Amino acid sequence: MKKKSSSVSRNRKTHVTKNGYRRFNDSGTYVHRWVEEKKLGRKLRTGEVVHHIDGNPLNNSPQNLKVYKSQKQHMKKEH
Repeated sequence: MKKKSSSVSRNRKTHVTKNGYRRFNDSGTYVHRWVEEKKLGRKLRTGEVVHHIDGNPLNNSPQNLKVYKSQKQHMKKEH
């Protein structure tokens, strides 16, 4: 069974990039970044990185996403 998404994203077409991330066709925005902005209630700041907790770049569930202030912080904590 397909999981319902937000009403705004439900009508928007997406594609999967060669790196395995889902992007909106109309804007080129990465879906995981868009989902995190909706969860936070603000735009992501310059340099902020959205991490997929389970390592699956297609699992854009809000519970699976975590924001790091920088790529350096992300690499230190996750890699």
